[in-house]
Amino acid sequence: MVHEISGNNVIQSPGTLQEGSVEKNNYWSPYLSGAGIGLVLLAAFYIMGKGLGASSAFSIVSAVTVHQVNPEYAGRLKYFSSYLSVDSPFRDWIVFELCGLLAGAFTGALASRNFRLRLDKGHSMGNATRLFTAFTGGILIGFASRLARGCTSGVALTGGSQLALAGWIFVISMFISGFLFAAIFRRMWS
Repeated sequence: MVHEISGNNVIQSPGTLQEGSVEKNNYWSPYLSGAGIGLVLLAAFYIMGKGLGASSAFSIVSAVTVHQVNPEYAGRLKYFSSYLSVDSPFRDWIVFELCGLLAGAFTGALASRNFRLRLDKGHSMGNATRLFTAFTGGILIGFASRLARGCTSGVALTGGSQLALAGWIFVISMFISGFLFAAIFRRMWS
């Protein structure tokens, strides 16, 4: 019995492997990737004196953009005031970190010869539904990351590496909610 997942990966029941039926993906080893992330985190602490993070880059860019368009309004927003100490978003290293993250991901996908533009979705899900859920999920996780004062990189990786209680609570909660929502939305992907 063969089950197709996301149009690219095929999971087969034991004893049903047919030659040529499984597409080989050139994914990097998760162990080497994890060690690499750990070394990058260590280098960030050593060189920049700060850990990794990404979500504050969006806050910086938003604050500076709003300030350029309407300085009075941006000055009245308490949330933006802490990000308005820089006159350009490119004066904060976290923005360069995010640009490097995108460039590194693109380079890694090209190097592994695994780069394709595709829309991964279940068979019962339409393109519009998939785009809506991806966009809505992105907005929700972006809002939640700023509400939690950090994203997965900032709270989980950096906080967890410093043995911060908030980092460990975040990781445990992330996995529990991930398993829960995966079970709830599984039907949409099968």
